[in-house]
Amino acid sequence: MRTLPPPQPTPILGLADLFRADDRPEKINLGIGVYKDETGKTPVLTSVKKAEQYLLENETTKNYLGIDGIPEFGRCTQELLFR
Repeated sequence: MRTLPPPQPTPILGLADLFRADDRPEKINLGIGVYKDETGKTPVLTSVKKAEQYLLENETTKNYLGIDGIPEFGRCTQELLFR
């Protein structure tokens, strides 16, 4: 392990450093994939709450999908991307 070079910094984490260094009060941190309000909290969006409620009311299993996922979704995605 001693011969391994140090890892390169991850660009997305560098954005967090830039955010912390920015002193503008109106800044919004969207760099790491979460929205934080002016108090630094990450509120649960209404759309997420609605999706969770839908899943709670409609899911019929906790079983995992197979490695292929939902074949129809994969087929439609390929068609969308590669047509």
